[in-house]
Amino acid sequence: MENYATAREKDRSNAEIMGQKRQEKALREFKQVLEDLMFLLRSASDMETAYMYWVNRSREQFVMETKSTVLDNVMFKDRIGFENHFLKDFKDLDEPTAIEIGGDLPASQFSHYYSEVPVRYVTLLPFVNNGETVAITVLESKDHIFTEDKSDVIYSYINALRNVLNTYLEISDLYEQQDEWIDYEELLANIEVRCHRSEMVKRLLNTIQTFLHDGGVSFITRGMDSWCNVMNADEAKYAPPIGMQVEERSLAYEAAEQGEAEFAIHFNNNPKRLSPRELHSEGASMAIPLMMKDRRQGVVLVYDKNPLIFKESTKHKLINLVRVAALQMQANNPKMDLDASVFTNNYNAFLPDLWEKTVNSELHRLTNGSHKYHSWFGLVTISNVPELRTKLRLEQLNQMQCDLISAFNPSQFGYPGILGYHSDYVYTFFLQNKDEQTVKDWTSALKRKFSESFELKNGIHIETGIKVGYVRIDESYDDSYQLLSNAKTALSQALKSNKNEAI
Repeated sequence: MENYATAREKDRSNAEIMGQKRQEKALREFKQVLEDLMFLLRSASDMETAYMYWVNRSREQFVMETKSTVLDNVMFKDRIGFENHFLKDFKDLDEPTAIEIGGDLPASQFSHYYSEVPVRYVTLLPFVNNGETVAITVLESKDHIFTEDKSDVIYSYINALRNVLNTYLEISDLYEQQDEWIDYEELLANIEVRCHRSEMVKRLLNTIQTFLHDGGVSFITRGMDSWCNVMNADEAKYAPPIGMQVEERSLAYEAAEQGEAEFAIHFNNNPKRLSPRELHSEGASMAIPLMMKDRRQGVVLVYDKNPLIFKESTKHKLINLVRVAALQMQANNPKMDLDASVFTNNYNAFLPDLWEKTVNSELHRLTNGSHKYHSWFGLVTISNVPELRTKLRLEQLNQMQCDLISAFNPSQFGYPGILGYHSDYVYTFFLQNKDEQTVKDWTSALKRKFSESFELKNGIHIETGIKVGYVRIDESYDDSYQLLSNAKTALSQALKSNKNEAI
């Protein structure tokens, strides 16, 4: 198992090192060719000064690439803002243009000359790529403009510039890299928004999912007195079931324990991502802790059958996305109590916003065929709430709710599932498993557990029964609201009878 956060530079692959050297060599040669081209252009056109600026629209700057001049009083700035350069009015130029200093533009705008402006005529040569002016070459002369008989020099230069630029881009793969980082900035914008932290988790998982070819993303956090999987990305493949508990010596356990990102390639289904009971441990996985002021609030689990997608640059991006999401959650709610789990309430049941997002994601995955598990959603409560409210004090009632969540935890009985808060003494549950009998076995186990006196952690014994109403999830449901409505109806029927009810 490789601890990615502490991996040393020497562990980088030879292919990446060679690729970097190749790109650096290509860049040096590209700049040298441009410098030679500029000298040849100035000489062939009989101009005193020639130079080229890139048009950086994102930073609103002109960036100096190269220059050639026979004059002494010339000094160029490497970068200059649009508003401080005479080219600001020509940054969208798409054909060669001639201007006269003193007639079309005042000499004061040509600030690269000091003491005096010795030239009078200026020719502008735009370089247009994919419909956008990306560079402008400027030719300056004391006594003549670029005449028609020199037009073949212009077009030869433009063609040479385009060819050498395309060659450089092909060698260094900058086309792909530029798009890659532009896309990454857009991905960051997806999570730099004001929203509930549960919505932020969903956004984060779906954003990371776009990096994967044949895999998925899951979110693990603490609730019900254990760590378990609580949400999968909408398009996640081979995702562990909701509620699968984290066990020792798994990748997620190491990330949560150490507070550092963990990466591993799976051999013979090892190491496990979450638990020995998971169905898939193929390809490679990365577990990234969600840290808030040094506290581990969750783990983002990323997995794919193709280990090659986990390039060093991709690992850095994934870690940074999780970090930005954590910072954004804190910024969205500065008063959030970070000493406790931020995804559960005071009774250790998962927040309504969280389980609603989870259910909606699983409904989406069911309709697109991303998982093969049977799923159930329902409500569970105790049968004699009014009676217990009259017997117990408020702090005892609160302790009872905490103890009920721990006792109801499906993992206590070996079934993957989560419990969410609906209202006092009424909790939602979401079960997911390969076994069609899971929901019946779990409810039967609960009834047996509460068939006798139940002892709370404060030593008080309560006598109560369990009532459950649930719905089996299928493609006919659109969202969690429909499921909740039917589950309420089922629970209402169960409270009126002596058996569990299902719709």
